[in-house]
Amino acid sequence: MPTSEPPLDEKRLEYAKGVIRNYGDKIPPQVQKDILAQKITLGMPPYEASLAAGAYVFQVIADPAKWPKNADPYNVIQAQTLHPDDSQIWLTFKTATQFPDKGMTQFKVFFRGGKALKIEELGSGQDK
Repeated sequence: MPTSEPPLDEKRLEYAKGVIRNYGDKIPPQVQKDILAQKITLGMPPYEASLAAGAYVFQVIADPAKWPKNADPYNVIQAQTLHPDDSQIWLTFKTATQFPDKGMTQFKVFFRGGKALKIEELGSGQDK
């Protein structure tokens, strides 16, 4: 088990800093800190979570009251920051920073109403 904080992904960090520099007035200060620490926290919308944790795989059940049956899932995910709805979204990430004592760990985040409601660890060091 790692005994120190894992190194941050510098490329992702620079990108996040640029977004915060340009749009920081739209991202609460504590969320900015979490993004820069590359850690997803409950309440984050999907876009901010991706700033914190990087690339993801997804599953989306679009809110039928808002989206057509074959809505582009990327559009559904991106809309949640400014126009949250009742869509159900699962994003799966793999980072060393979400669970720093466990090293590289895959985890799934569940979003509804445009906010992260659950963060579930899937495993450490596994290629899932």
